[in-house]
Amino acid sequence: MNLQLSIGMAWNPRTWPIFDGRVKADGIDLLPSEVFPSELFWRQLKFGDFDLAEMSMSTLMMAVAAGDQRWVGLPIFTTRRLFHTEILVRRAAKIEKPADLKGKRVGVPEYQQTAALWARGALEHEFGVRARDMEWWMERVPSHSHRGAVGFEPPAGVLIKQVPAEKSLGAMMLAGEIDATVHYIQRTNLVDRSTAD
Repeated sequence: MNLQLSIGMAWNPRTWPIFDGRVKADGIDLLPSEVFPSELFWRQLKFGDFDLAEMSMSTLMMAVAAGDQRWVGLPIFTTRRLFHTEILVRRAAKIEKPADLKGKRVGVPEYQQTAALWARGALEHEFGVRARDMEWWMERVPSHSHRGAVGFEPPAGVLIKQVPAEKSLGAMMLAGEIDATVHYIQRTNLVDRSTAD
């Protein structure tokens, strides 16, 4: 009898061959479940729901650095995007170039997620805009976030505020309460999106 391994993954062209059975492993039956990345990462961090799973690279590195030995990271990247190219800005915020983000209110689903880390790294190393130059607004509440699952605290000088439960990044952008968003997610991602989006 083959070894049965559950695997949690997002649905995309690089994972389709596992979902449809084109890719197999000798002696192993992969039992795939489609889970949106933010929920998948949180569930895996909090509950370890799957034998194998995609994981937030930034959160995995933090967990391992803190002594968490539940996982072994494999260099398999199923999501390949340049997240710093997905920064959305409000026209009225007068943000024309990355340097204009200094002093602005920037929303993010989760401050420590890999997409946000990538964008912050590009902003700092390519454009001289440091994380502490902006005021951050995080959408996910600690109980349903990577941050809460691993006990992340922001670096000194970085201000992170919580998006109120009755609001979303989209609603705050429309109301002019934030000036930009990094990695805006329209699908449900551990946040109730029944309001403005």
